[in-house]
Amino acid sequence: MSSSEQKPLQNASGENTPKGAATQKKILVVDDDPVTRKVLTVALTRQGYAVFSARDGAEAIGVVRDDVPDMMLVDVNLEPAAGFDGAAIWDGFQVTRWLRHVTARRIPAILMSASDKPEYRRYTAKIGAESFMAKPISNADLLQSIEARLAAHAPA
Repeated sequence: MSSSEQKPLQNASGENTPKGAATQKKILVVDDDPVTRKVLTVALTRQGYAVFSARDGAEAIGVVRDDVPDMMLVDVNLEPAAGFDGAAIWDGFQVTRWLRHVTARRIPAILMSASDKPEYRRYTAKIGAESFMAKPISNADLLQSIEARLAAHAPA
């Protein structure tokens, strides 16, 4: 590959992203449900975002180490799995807090859950995440929320 030729980026489906992908906003989707990951990946890719996905916190950290996203969508109720220290179980709140603090900049985050518990909304605010959305989420509402959060975090 010549120095003027760039390797195309791949989205979460392993497909090459459209031309100009280097300028696309990158969104990380963290959800243990493969159907949800696929639906969000397709919807966001159609809107011109470069989408990366992870099924749990460990995978999400690997993605962020390779390429820091512009936004994260994180399911609150991730399936129980061994935490990063081998003992703790990490939910979406803990994963979000960790990912936002391991990078040099604060990654905007929208937390999601099939349960619309008031304590989820309170804890979302407490950890400084931008928004909480209850599933099912309409594509229009999600896209509007993403665009608003990205615009609010755009460099001046």
